[in-house]
Amino acid sequence: MPDNTTAALELPRSLDDIDAAFMTHVLRRSGAISASNEVVSQEEKGVGMTAGYFSAIKKVRCVFKEPTDAPTTYVAKAWPSLEIAPKESIAAMFKKDIKGYQVPAAQFYPRPKTHLAAFDEDADRWVLIMEDADSYAEHKVHESELNFDEVMRMIPGLVDVAIAWEGADEGEKASQLSALGVDLWTAPENIGGYKALMPGGAALFDLVTCLDDSALSGGRPWSTHLGVTDFCQMMTRRLDAFFEPAKPENGSTCTLAHGDLRGDNLFFCEGHSHYPQGWLCIDYQLMFRGPVPSDLAYLMHSGSVLPEVYRGENHRLIQRAFYDQFMARTQRYKTYTFEKFLDEYLMMSTVQLLYYVGFGAAITQAGAFNNDLGMRIELGGKGATEADLPPEERRQRMWWAKTFANFGESYGAFGMVERLRGLPENHEGLGPWLELPEHLR
Repeated sequence: MPDNTTAALELPRSLDDIDAAFMTHVLRRSGAISASNEVVSQEEKGVGMTAGYFSAIKKVRCVFKEPTDAPTTYVAKAWPSLEIAPKESIAAMFKKDIKGYQVPAAQFYPRPKTHLAAFDEDADRWVLIMEDADSYAEHKVHESELNFDEVMRMIPGLVDVAIAWEGADEGEKASQLSALGVDLWTAPENIGGYKALMPGGAALFDLVTCLDDSALSGGRPWSTHLGVTDFCQMMTRRLDAFFEPAKPENGSTCTLAHGDLRGDNLFFCEGHSHYPQGWLCIDYQLMFRGPVPSDLAYLMHSGSVLPEVYRGENHRLIQRAFYDQFMARTQRYKTYTFEKFLDEYLMMSTVQLLYYVGFGAAITQAGAFNNDLGMRIELGGKGATEADLPPEERRQRMWWAKTFANFGESYGAFGMVERLRGLPENHEGLGPWLELPEHLR
């Protein structure tokens, strides 16, 4: 059934359908322009990798028939052209994203104004139209990592969300989030999904991160830095045991987590009267319910913070600041220890790694078997170099290199290999293990 915001409005099937006539309809409905005004033309451009992997996005600059105070630039989002997960999984993510923009602001992450957030699942139509935060805020893209002070500025807002949804494993909060499609990270369906996907990417990801001469490893291959050549395969075989302590029934804390809190989804707008927290985030497709440190752990392992932030004492100062602010306000977890917080932080520091290995299998396999996309340099076997790649793929590789260094540094410091070795394997429910092509054996 259509979402309740779609009455009398035919939703677009793709980005191409979001034209001047559609934008006129949307902006009249939202009150941005008068009933007599209209979009007479629009200029469009893509947003590169900042679109993410589970949607197609374009920026639209509107030219209006009549003078108006309405913004001229907007962001439009529709179904992705490259489906790197099963269609039903992408649909579930898109529903969460759309519904995330409908949650009351006082309970949620600071976000840009949305003019339309709607879907019609039966007709397979999905759309988001929102203000272009780039017009008034600094987009914290991966080329410009957050420094220590910027991360610290985000902590009060992250704690606000953690407090608003603490105890979200039961009661009214659980019901509200379930209605939004936001499940527990440890739900069998979620862990089972990664168990099905990750065997298709783990060996390739291990190969890339252990190459001495790849720009992606930055001279610190995981084989040397972590002391193993099969880290991702080790993780894949131990997912059940690794996340067992993250289950609320086993004593874990539980709150709402954004699920993809990284630079391309963040904007800083210090001093903006409409956004007093000084930052905004977008893209709620991957929201889940998980331990209290989930958002912080993800941000700190996203390649979106400078090495000086995730190395050494600064890392611990940030952890402590979040913990102290949370403990000063919590009503549900008054006996939560810092040691327990750190243990949960370590578990949830791996979330983006699972995205890379599982969802990223479509990219690593394209490189290995089709000499295509951004990892064909390492995996294609045809001698491709970065000079052969389009700008968007070179940008992806820049971010991958930062995340590989980020993961490797933290997992080495945290003793992650030793933690994995102490856990039992469980092969039940694993998808088929990828057989490497002959040129990579």
